[in-house]
Amino acid sequence: MSEMLAVPGYKALFLSSWLWHTTRWGGLFSCGYLVTQLTDAPILNQLVGASIFAPMLFGGLIAGALSDRLDRRRVIATAQLILMPISLVMFVLVQTGLVRVWMVFPFMIALGIGGLVNMTAQRALIYETVGPRFAGRALPMEAVGSSSSSMAGALVGGALIGAVGIGAAFGLMALTLCLSAWLLRKVPRATTAPPIASETVSVTDQMRSSVALLRRSSGMASMLGVTVVFNLFYFAFIPLVPVMAERFGASALLTGVLGAAVGAGQLLSGLTFASFHVTQRGRIYVGGVVLALCSLAIFALAPHYALGLIALIAAGAGSGGFGSMQSVLVIEAAGDGERGAALGLLSTAIGVLPLGMLLLGISAEVLGAQRALLMSSCAGLAVLAIWLSRQPAVLTSFPRSGVARPAAQQISVVE
Repeated sequence: MSEMLAVPGYKALFLSSWLWHTTRWGGLFSCGYLVTQLTDAPILNQLVGASIFAPMLFGGLIAGALSDRLDRRRVIATAQLILMPISLVMFVLVQTGLVRVWMVFPFMIALGIGGLVNMTAQRALIYETVGPRFAGRALPMEAVGSSSSSMAGALVGGALIGAVGIGAAFGLMALTLCLSAWLLRKVPRATTAPPIASETVSVTDQMRSSVALLRRSSGMASMLGVTVVFNLFYFAFIPLVPVMAERFGASALLTGVLGAAVGAGQLLSGLTFASFHVTQRGRIYVGGVVLALCSLAIFALAPHYALGLIALIAAGAGSGGFGSMQSVLVIEAAGDGERGAALGLLSTAIGVLPLGMLLLGISAEVLGAQRALLMSSCAGLAVLAIWLSRQPAVLTSFPRSGVARPAAQQISVVE
């Protein structure tokens, strides 16, 4: 671990990414809490979550292609500079009491675009900064950063809302984004050209190459199918945490603790996997999904706060195993000039999450939040079993060191 930390720019890049994750997860929690206070409609909470993940569904392939064509550090910096004034405007609106429910959704979409850039550019930049030698630990550490930031965003946000007011939570988001951009300046600029020659390869050709990568890699297809199932049936529950907290009679602070429980479980499992050399990545990936979905069912049935908290910690441990393996599996299945494209495919798979949130929101309106969560977890386990019976490659033969590319399918790469 000490050798990895000594890589020039890695510590600053990790901290910058952590703060950016905190901005997004804190925004999701705070906006969900705000909507809960302004309305009594669970489906609006789900729409909040859908808005932050929608850019991944519609922009994943394009963002992945651009990531392989442009200076990734500059792409990240540009996205952060655009988000800064947007975050400050939202803080002012909330602090002055001028905010309206509809304003939450464009703000969430803006944060979601930032998340798309993080997925396609920042994770590829981390891989290239530390190199293949440390990637097997650096990318799980990135998942640990995301997990701990989701915990910090919910916990600190809940504490600030309870102690000072909801405006303070939005002010903290603007501050963490500024600190993230400042730290990014300490990351060395790339000394080599982007891997794709933009003069000879069009964005459309790159998108076709992404689809071709999916077709020729059974492991990639199997893995992305598991990602789709998990995002449809598990992650969709996050905006409903404040709704379930009201059922338990929890205060703003205890709601924040409940929201942080998933991140705590993710942090514990993520640190564990980042500390060891892991070989059975595909099995850990799938096992994490099973644990998380089973724990979600327990959370839905929990009669009191304490059991619900324990269930969410267990769910977080499962999703932490899932997340720790995710980026490594995808990047190692791609060639040097396809990392952004592969992450774009992953972003598109994650982008089905808004659909899951809408389905869960409608179910919660009709059946109630508790029954809707139980139904979602059971359906997820059933669909996962069906998918793996047809596409088991992620469990048995997922490629670990890249996928051979037929010459006819290769795209030009700058040496």
